[in-house]
Amino acid sequence: MSSAHSSPLPYESAETETRYSLEVIAELTGVDTATILHYREAGFIPPAERSPASQAIFDQEDLRQLRRIEHLRANCAVNDQGLRLILNLLDEVESLRQQVRQRW
Repeated sequence: MSSAHSSPLPYESAETETRYSLEVIAELTGVDTATILHYREAGFIPPAERSPASQAIFDQEDLRQLRRIEHLRANCAVNDQGLRLILNLLDEVESLRQQVRQRW
């Protein structure tokens, strides 16, 4: 395991939500940085926020989405087209759930 001095640490934003650098999110998920950037460019992860030093910043939702993508890739052998379809359907299902909750 890396020492605290060699690895960037997550930090708290003004909203007190934990944010992660590209290197930290790669370490947390085991996904290499180039693949994470590919997922971002493909639209599977929303555009990055930027730190004051212009580094890409990821949040808990990005971390959750990245883990979901990697699960689909590893366990279901899903390609980019399949990922896009599945992620869009999952977003639609969540939107419908929210609509149902609002009605009840």
